[in-house]
Amino acid sequence: MNADTREFVLRRLHSLTGIFPIGVFLLEHFYTNAKAQYGPDAFNRAVEELWGIPYLWAAEIFLIALPILFHGIYGLFITYQGDPLHPAPGYQTRYRALAYLLQRLTGVVLLAFIGYHVWNTRIQWALGGPKPDFDYMKAYLAPGTVKAVYVVGVLCACYHLANGLFNFTYKWGLTVSARSQDRMAAVSVLIFLAMSAVGIHIVYSFR
Repeated sequence: MNADTREFVLRRLHSLTGIFPIGVFLLEHFYTNAKAQYGPDAFNRAVEELWGIPYLWAAEIFLIALPILFHGIYGLFITYQGDPLHPAPGYQTRYRALAYLLQRLTGVVLLAFIGYHVWNTRIQWALGGPKPDFDYMKAYLAPGTVKAVYVVGVLCACYHLANGLFNFTYKWGLTVSARSQDRMAAVSVLIFLAMSAVGIHIVYSFR
């Protein structure tokens, strides 16, 4: 496999992993955490069901951790290779040029946010720390600074996935014409707005 073919394959894998499994996991994560709006019992039951999945550790490693590491590290490589302020040909409009920049900025922020989130809600528990049930999450998200971090993290995650859907359909040849790309761009904005509203509501449901 020559360098051009290898780069083509890696970029397609990078695009694909952003949708599956990472994007699918984000939607599932939203669904589970949205149970917090129904109170501690509903949230804790939902989390207990997840913890009861057979071979959960394998799913966390191979379907979540490794894809995120690949997507994040290779995304940094793509960002380093490119020029966020001067997109490649194909980003003719100001909106697409801004989307190109925001996709890279949100990706960098997300790497830091995901590390912060996973450490506080998963790794510490695995190392013998407090169980991340409703009461823990309520206390954890109580400080205004932590809530602000999560709001920013949620907005970045929602934008990165929504705009990533546009990039996926473009790169995989699903939106060939300019008209189909414009429609997909509009759809991605609507997805971003809807997911952001849900995500922020979830953050404020732990009260």
